[in-house]
Amino acid sequence: MDKKIAVLIRAGLPYTKTIKYGYEKAREIGAKILLVGVVPDLDASRRFALSLYEFSSYDSFSKKLEREAVDYLERAIQFCLDNGITAEVSVEAGGLEKVIKKTSKDKDTKLVVVPSPVKEEHHHEFLNAIKHFAHDMLDHEVRCPVVSVLAI
Repeated sequence: MDKKIAVLIRAGLPYTKTIKYGYEKAREIGAKILLVGVVPDLDASRRFALSLYEFSSYDSFSKKLEREAVDYLERAIQFCLDNGITAEVSVEAGGLEKVIKKTSKDKDTKLVVVPSPVKEEHHHEFLNAIKHFAHDMLDHEVRCPVVSVLAI
């Protein structure tokens, strides 16, 4: 069994303190770090908003979001390399809420570290993810702690 600390990387959210915190916790318990790139979910409300602007197809916009997520994840990987941090990497689609839920259900994951938003445009997604996570905790759907690291 390989213990893991999952650090979520979401484009636009600061990752340096999040990775450092995950790394410290991983060292404490002898775990590996897993960087999880989060691709935003194109749910019904986002699709409706896009349809109002009609600036591109859902597929091309979805691919753009995925490309941005991977590019941002590559910057986080470079940060790890520059700081001597070895990490495994994966990319998950579905937005923060779904990725928190999926990652926390893995029996090897001992902690999920989530970055906190510093820009208003990310507040809704972050608060929505925390709201659903709290509900899931009451339903016992997650198997490990989830913490948010303040970037400031």
